[in-house]
Order: sequence, then structure tokens, then C-alpha cells
Amino acid sequence: MQTILPSEFKRQMVVILDGGPHIVEDMHVSGTAQTRHKLHTRLRHLKSGRIIERVFAENERVPVAQLETRRVTFSFAKGDIQVFLDSETFEEYEFGNEQLGDRRWFVHESQEYKVLRLDGQPIDLVVPSQVALEVVDTAPPSRGGSDSAWKEAKLETGLQVMAPLFIANGDRIRIDTATKKYAGKETSHE
Repeated sequence: MQTILPSEFKRQMVVILDGGPHIVEDMHVSGTAQTRHKLHTRLRHLKSGRIIERVFAENERVPVAQLETRRVTFSFAKGDIQVFLDSETFEEYEFGNEQLGDRRWFVHESQEYKVLRLDGQPIDLVVPSQVALEVVDTAPPSRGGSDSAWKEAKLETGLQVMAPLFIANGDRIRIDTATKKYAGKETSHE
């Protein structure tokens, strides 16, 4: 298995720690000219969804997972399980809401995703940076007022976000999947 130094880490890279795959969600370097540099990371275990914080020494070698990426679309939900269909082989992949975490708010029909596979087994779902979702419950739209005026809007997946006053029920809005915030009104309907 290939190993790398912490200086080669990138966000969304998958490393193997304690025998399990972890994805690098965030990282920063600490240290001074007199002390050794250390890489502080926030990692998410791909099978359990558990988040851990870990510090790596600059000379520590870490195994990297060789992942396969498959294109999938959301198929259906059964209880707390989301089922996705491989676009080429029509194989089904299942992910629990606990494993998906906040990403479950961005899972809906007609959206394409990527599944990461390790040794032929699905281990993670990658959502796009922005997703268009329909507003199902919000106050009636109003014009005017200040540009900084916002109201609550409930989306088709159950996610609650703050949206501008002009948004109405039935509108499709883009949501930034990293911040879970309004990113604009969708202008074209699919």
C-alpha cells in the first residue's frame, strides 16, 4: 500500500488509520522555526461516520487508500437507508442516514452523485458542491425591505435554511452543500 507524508495530504483524500478508511475533512499546520511542524487534521471514518481529530508529525508516513469512483443516482429510501443505483452496472449501494450525516439533506431524485469504493465495497458518498432543492414551506414572498432580510424556508429533503424574502413555495434554490446555506435561485427547471 502506498504511503505519503502529511505534507502531501489534501482535503477529501482517504488515508488508512487503525485499519479503517478516514477522509481528510480539514487540516492546518502548526509549529515555529524552532519547533517541528505538525499537521492537525479533522478526519471522518468512512464506515461509521465518526469524526476524529488527529495530529501528525512531519516525518510520519501514512498509508493512502486506492479508491474507485462510481457514478450513481438516488433510487429510493427505505427507513433510514438511502439506496443508490450505479449508472453503468445498475448495482445498488446502500448508505444509512447516520453514515451520511449532514449529506443526507442533499439526497434527492434526479441528482447524480459519486460513490467511493475500497476493495469493491462502497464506503462513501460524495455530494456536489451545490444542489438545487425545492422550497416546500416558507412565508409568502415579499418585495422590498433590506437586502439583508431573510426568512426560514423548509426544503423538499427536510433541511431548514434561511432564504431571501422574495423566495416562494415551489421555487428551486441552490444550496451550498459545505455550509448548508442559500447560494442562489435556480432559474431553469429540469
